[in-house]
Amino acid sequence: MPDLSLTWQYVEHWAERCPYREAIAFVGERRDYGWLRDQMDLVAKAFLEAGVEKGDRVGLLSMARPEFLTTYMAANKVGAMWFGLSPKFRLDELRFIIADCKPTVLVAVRSYLDRDFGEDLTALAREFSFLKKILVIGDPVEGTEAFEPYVMKPRPELDQALARRAAEIAPEDEALLMYTSGSTGKPKGVVHTHASILANLAVQARAFGMGEGVRGLLHFPINHVAADVEIGYACVYAGGTCVMMERFDPAATLETVARERVHVFGQVPAMFLMEFGVPTFSDTDWSHVTAFIWSGSAAPALVVDVLTGIAEKVGANVLTGYGTTEMCGFVSYTNPGDSKERLLHSAGKCAPEFELRIVDDNREPIPAGEIGEIAVRGPFLMKGYYNRPDLTAEVMDAEGWYYSGDLASMDADGYIHIAGRKSEMFISGGENVYPREIEDIIESYPGVLMAAVVAAPDPTFQEVGHAYVMPYPGREIDAAALATHCRERLANFKVPKRFEVSSNLPMLPTGKIDKRALRDSNG
Repeated sequence: MPDLSLTWQYVEHWAERCPYREAIAFVGERRDYGWLRDQMDLVAKAFLEAGVEKGDRVGLLSMARPEFLTTYMAANKVGAMWFGLSPKFRLDELRFIIADCKPTVLVAVRSYLDRDFGEDLTALAREFSFLKKILVIGDPVEGTEAFEPYVMKPRPELDQALARRAAEIAPEDEALLMYTSGSTGKPKGVVHTHASILANLAVQARAFGMGEGVRGLLHFPINHVAADVEIGYACVYAGGTCVMMERFDPAATLETVARERVHVFGQVPAMFLMEFGVPTFSDTDWSHVTAFIWSGSAAPALVVDVLTGIAEKVGANVLTGYGTTEMCGFVSYTNPGDSKERLLHSAGKCAPEFELRIVDDNREPIPAGEIGEIAVRGPFLMKGYYNRPDLTAEVMDAEGWYYSGDLASMDADGYIHIAGRKSEMFISGGENVYPREIEDIIESYPGVLMAAVVAAPDPTFQEVGHAYVMPYPGREIDAAALATHCRERLANFKVPKRFEVSSNLPMLPTGKIDKRALRDSNG
């Protein structure tokens, strides 16, 4: 393969090499790489005419659909930084992100499921004068234009201007802006360059087995690193097919995986759990799957048992790992053939191309087996937080290390074991308590599907743990027996002082239990 150093160059590479290979499969649409290249250039010239300059921002309000890739690649080709907005966001959430990064152009769907964005888009057009164009996929409203007619307008006079602009782009230029979930405050914009995206994918493609022609399923929101790097763009990087779904539906996902003969099937554990309950799950054809992958949180034993069982039958790999938005995806991976114990309790080993160490509060490395903060270094790291040099300086040092805020230990074999967020650790009676350690013990109890432990105020010990437990459907959990189970396996100061069993715990879009909501409920 030639030396490709910019994201959009992969579109051109595969269009030249195999123009009729399928690039996108979406609700009956089949789009090849020749189409993707041509559409990318049409959108890029439309952005130039709309006034997009090098270094500007371009946003897309949508779920996974062809415009995800065409606008992303076109924005990068004209030197703009692309970002995605979830149609699940309410108007104030959209306002915050748009006011923060000030895009020149916003492309948006007119509707999603039962929601019409007409009034919201008109309000945004009135409020933000820096928005030179709002282009609507569907019927336009006041202050906007229809996306397709605007983009499809021939602009041969801009061919040379596009070529000149594309020639100005460098690997270290900003390409992607992803806003963090904001679970501990307002969202922060994470800036990635062409170089950081491609550095991560060079490793991930090997680890995930994403060879030429791979078929990956994209049903994540387009503001998520799983869409923007790990699956959505990764398919283009590998010259494969991005199978797109506009929403996650357990039954429809199983049907799509089988019909489209998906190779790489990555989800968060909660998605797999919901699919296990679909009546057709046991009849799903998995023969084409080469990798089952989960991320976002530790997987319950049921997920590991079911996926490894299927993988053994079809010859697929089962993988998990550790990464964040700031790292542009995974930096550690389990290995093919790792035991169920490894898959349950570790997040793999750092990729050999990258660096990872566990450090104390002084940011000094600590011995194997001790819990500390995960620090990483490598070309995959973000450039920084958008317009927040103060926050960037808090987490990145002069030697290029990024301090994640995630706690873990590293065993003698180099596998990391996540202990939770640094902000989740609490002190009970002078002792450090790491919630993930306790959650592992609770989840080992028969009938427990997922658990979350959060700190609650206590007049004697200052803080104590409260455990929230989700049982398997149809199972009952005896809280007293569960407490005994914990006391037999944990020091007394770690044993939660309250156990609440419920099948309706608050959940985040990532498939994790919403610990912030639980903490708030504790006062």
